[in-house]
This record gives sequence, C-alpha cells and structure tokens, in this order.
Amino acid sequence: MNHDVTPINPTQDEVALKEVLSPLWTRRWKIVFFTLLITCIVAFYSSLLKPSFQASAILQIGSNKPSNTLSINDAFNESSASQEQIQTQYELLRSRKFAERVISRLNLTKHEEFNSGKYNDKLPFLAELYRKDTTPTIDQTVREFHQRLTIKPIAGTELVNITFRSYFPELSKQVANQVGQTYLHYQDEIHGASKEATSQWLVDQLEELGKKLEASERALQTYREEQGIVDIRGIAGLVSAELTELTSAALKMSKDADDLKVTYDYIQKHKSSVEQLVELQKITNKPAFSQLRISEERAERKLNELSQRYGPKHPKRITAQADLNAIRINMAETVDEIVMSLEKDYLNALEKVKGTNQRLDKAKQHYLRLTRLQNKFSQLEREVDTNKELYSNYLVRLKEADAMGNYKANFYVRFIDKAITPKNKSAPNRSLMVIMSFILAFAVISIIVIMRELLMDTLNSRRKLENFNDAPILAVLPKFRRKNKQSTELDYFNDNRFTEAVRTLRTAILFNAEKKPPKVIAITSSVPNEGKTTVALQLARSFSEMEKVLLIEADMRHPTVYKNLDLAPHRPGLSNLLAKTHQINECIVRDSQVKLDILTSGITPANPLAFLSMKRFNMLIKVFGNFYDRIIIETPPVNAVSDAVIISRNVDSVLYVVHGSKTKRDQISAGLRLLKQANAPVQGVVINQSENIDTDKYHNKYYNDMANIIKLPMRKQG
Repeated sequence: MNHDVTPINPTQDEVALKEVLSPLWTRRWKIVFFTLLITCIVAFYSSLLKPSFQASAILQIGSNKPSNTLSINDAFNESSASQEQIQTQYELLRSRKFAERVISRLNLTKHEEFNSGKYNDKLPFLAELYRKDTTPTIDQTVREFHQRLTIKPIAGTELVNITFRSYFPELSKQVANQVGQTYLHYQDEIHGASKEATSQWLVDQLEELGKKLEASERALQTYREEQGIVDIRGIAGLVSAELTELTSAALKMSKDADDLKVTYDYIQKHKSSVEQLVELQKITNKPAFSQLRISEERAERKLNELSQRYGPKHPKRITAQADLNAIRINMAETVDEIVMSLEKDYLNALEKVKGTNQRLDKAKQHYLRLTRLQNKFSQLEREVDTNKELYSNYLVRLKEADAMGNYKANFYVRFIDKAITPKNKSAPNRSLMVIMSFILAFAVISIIVIMRELLMDTLNSRRKLENFNDAPILAVLPKFRRKNKQSTELDYFNDNRFTEAVRTLRTAILFNAEKKPPKVIAITSSVPNEGKTTVALQLARSFSEMEKVLLIEADMRHPTVYKNLDLAPHRPGLSNLLAKTHQINECIVRDSQVKLDILTSGITPANPLAFLSMKRFNMLIKVFGNFYDRIIIETPPVNAVSDAVIISRNVDSVLYVVHGSKTKRDQISAGLRLLKQANAPVQGVVINQSENIDTDKYHNKYYNDMANIIKLPMRKQG
C-alpha cells in the first residue's frame, strides 16, 4: 500500500481566509439567532429604563489676582494664580463638602430622584424592587449625587461646565445652578476668613520682628562699646595700608641685605690682601679711592721719566719715589676705611631687616584682630538691617491688607450661563444601544465561533489535514444535505456535491494502490455517530453503478442500515446466517434504486465478537467473493469495541471514517494505532461531514447547476 500519495495535498501553510470565515457561513443562522436575541434583550432592557435629563451651567473661574494677596502662603507672591491652583478649584467643585451643601440646601435626601430606582413602571415589580422604603443616608445620597454630577473644564478657556443628570428636568436645572451658587458662597467665606487670618498673622509677625530688631540693635551697640569701635572700617583701611608699606619695605631691605652680604663675604675672605680688596667694585667706585688711583698713576709716570733721566740716588728720583710710596700708603688706609664702612653698612642692613620684620609681624596681628572685629561687627550690622527690612515690609503689607479689606478673592468667579430646564431626554439612547448591541453581539459571537473552530483539535481545515501524518487522506466528503427529516433514499441522488465526493473516494480506492484494487473493503471509525454507515451505503451505491456489489452490515451492536432503507428492525441478516437459522436468500435484500445487494446485521446476538470470530464468517466472505465484484463491510467503531480489528483480518482494505468537526485527533490516532497493531490494511482516512473545507470549487459551481445534468433511468437488478 502506498502511503506517500494522497488525493488531497494542501500546498499553503497559512490558514486560508475562506477556511477561517467558513464557520460563520456554516453557523450563520445560529449567529443571527443569538445576535437578534441579545439585541432584543438589550432593546427590551432599554425600554424599561427611565428617561434621563441633563442640564448644564457654565461658570468662569479666572486668575485675576491683585499685586498683593490675602492668603498666608502667597503673602509675598505677586504672580497670577497657577494652573495647579485653578485645577484645585475644579476639584473643589467635585468634593464631598460641596455635594453635602447642595444636598442640604435642596433637601435631596427626601427627593424621589434618590428614593426610586432607574426602572419605569412598565414592570411594576421591577420598579418596586429598586424603590427605597426608608430615607437614604447622606453618604448614599452623596455617592449617587457624584455619579450624576459632571465637572468638566472647557479646554483652552477659564470656563468650567457643570452638568447634572436626573430623571426630573427641573431638578437637573436646580442642582446645576446650586453647585455654582455654593461655589460662589464658598469663595466669599474662604476669602473673608483668609483676610482675618492674614491680618492677625501679619500683626503677630510684626510684634515678633520688632522684638528681634530691638535685640539685634542692642547687641550691636553693646559690641561697639565693649570693643571701643568708632570707625572700624577706617581703622582697618589704615592698618591695611601700613601693612602694605611695611611689606614692601621689608622686601627691599632684605634685597639690599642680600647684596651687602655678598660684598661682606668677599671682604672677610680677602681681608689680608689689599690687592684683592681693590678689585671690589664698591671700593673702586668710591671717589676718594679713584682720585688716589689717578695720583698713583701720575706718580708712577713721573718716577718712570726720572728713572730714565737720573740715577737711583738722584734727589729728584728719591723725591718721586717717596711721593709714590706716600700715595700707596694713603690708598691702603683709604681701602681699610671703605671696608670698615661696608662692613658697618651690612650690619646696619641686618638690623633694619630685623626691625622691619618685627614691625610687620605686629601690623599683621593688629590687622587680623581688626578683621575679626569687623566681621563680627558686619554680622551684627547685617542682622539689624535685615530685621529692619522685614519689619518695614510686613508693616507695609499690614497697611495694604487693611486698605484692601473689600477685595474678596484670588479668582474672579461668575456665572456665564445658568442652567435651564431641559426639554429633551439625554439618555437612554435606545437606537444607539440597539445598534451597538447588535454590532458587538455579532462581532463577539463571530469571534467565538471562529476561535472555537480554530482551537478544535479536529481535521476541519486544510492546514490541519496537511499536518496529519498518521494515514493518507483519501477524500473529504461535504456535509450531507437532506431536504427534510423523512427523505432518505432520494437524498443520495439530489445532493450532487456529496455524490461527486463519494465518486472521488471510489476513484481513490481503485487507483491509489500499487497492487490491484481491493475487493473486500471494511469501513470503520473512531467513535459512534461519525457517519460510517452513510459512507458505506453511498460508497456501495457508487460502486454498484459499475459492478455487482454487496454491502454487509457487521455492526450487530448498533445497526442503522435498516433505518436508511426503511426495513424492519428485526429482519434476518448476518447474525442469522452465522447462526444457521436462515438461508442467504432470506437475509439479503436488494436496493430499490441501484444494482446493490445488502446484508443487514440481523438479530443482535449476546456476544457479537464471538460471531465475527467464527471461521464461518471468513468462509462466508469468500463465498460472497465468488458472486460479487466488490464487498463493503460496515464495522463498529474501533475505540468502542474490538469487532473492527477482528474483521480487518478478513478484508483487503480498511477505510477509516472521521467526522470533520467532532472527532478529536487523539481519538483518530488511537484507533489507527489499534488497527496497525493488528496489521490491518488501512488504506486511508475519509473526512466526513466537512463544513469548512472547500473540497471542490468546481462541484459547487458546476454540479449545483441542474441544467447541466441529464437524469437517466437507473439500472435495476431483475
């Protein structure tokens, strides 16, 4: 048997749109029925509701604040009211406090609006059911009041819409206007109390600030007297200037001392050598030494001239030599004097540096002391100035608050439009309710139907057929169309779609196998009521159009063939032949429409499995095979009893019938598994009663056109 080729081979993985929507068309009358039922219920329910009326008043809440404010928190804020403050006013209108005031002023707890239900008197018992016997509490009334009240700001404006919905037109107008009036009275109350609280608060603050100012001034004066401060800033300036001068002088003296130290060190090093000392620039630059140097040069020139002219003992030469020596002695004495002067200058410079540094340290200490005094003085002085400024500001605010005693609010509040008595009802909108209920009911029911079909674990779509690999799919039979409950025999000839689907199954049986076509065919299913009897009967009739066929009903437990053929329920059949109580010609009945012989189940035995297990049953099949071209055996369900497994050993092919919309996948797999364990020749699966799979578009278009069909008289067996 070839399991690789199947007559139906879906090629697309996606669920076709038609397969998704086909359950809607199949169950269209149920969808229409439940949709209309729900719509009628909603329509009836809407007719029981009392008509509601709503009235609206428009209130303007502006943010026109004066330069000063009367509230404590905003006492020094001169800007306009913020959006948050305005939003707070909207929430005040929705508050429980306002609701209680309106309910109290209009005495709403005793009004019929809050004592009766939402239903009219069409059903008196329903109206009485929701009518309150006692006066509702304030909490209950407030809760219902808020459900009917709507406070909605108008976007982009300072206007707020106050809407109240009621069963009484006049009451809706009164409540909408009263909410606005209550808000106006509330503004008067809160701002009157705010003015008094603000004035008292300012007086208290002024008293406290006066005490602080007096204490700060007293502390400043005490500090001035204790420290002897007259002009702290002037003294600090003088000390700062002195400190600057001393710093500059100290730096200059330190530099001079460093310069003299170099000369001093050189002198100490070469003090015994006049020749080295005269090389110092500070000595050579002295005028006295410079004149002696010039005199020495002149005396040397004169001595040189006389030495050339006279001998060593000449009086002139001796005189010249004496003058030169005297000059040099004078130069040495001068150098000593200059050296002593430089040493003295260096020591004096060191003393000056030390003295200047001592004065600088004292000046720094004095300056730091003055700085500390000045900081403390400035702190006390700033505290006095701050307290003076605060005291002055609060004094000005107090006078302004007294002057603005007639000013009433941060916000200006007024009615733009007062509510008027509504003439037309606002709810319920019965037409809209009916239309929306119809649309929603239809949509929800349709979604439920589609989801139920998609989630069912059955073979009710091409996608599921493609994913089924337990056995080949031989054919998909559409749901059998009956014109009425009494018609049975003629339905086979009237439903052309079903007839052509059975012929397709017949072709698949004859030409699908590699070996010769099966002669003995068993037809079974998973569970009862899958249509295997109808498939067996119609397949036998289809084969009888070409050859001699015998249909055997082997389901002795629940026989149904006699119902389709209008036969007696207890007529002799297969069980009688196996029990040898009747002859063959007494058990076989001939179909009145086609060339088909039928062997019904006969009398139901106590143990049908024992009858089917007899060798006589196998021998009977072989005997019938000598007289008939095709034998079709209808068997009980596989998952219910084991009869089909026993019969499968005596047949050439087993067809497994599956209800397309009811049989679960696990039931199909379990039945096929039982047959395969018994080595039954399962040829394939037949999908019966398919509602969602379009098996053949050509059948729909062509075979339903009765003008294309020529009915010929059927061959009957004589």
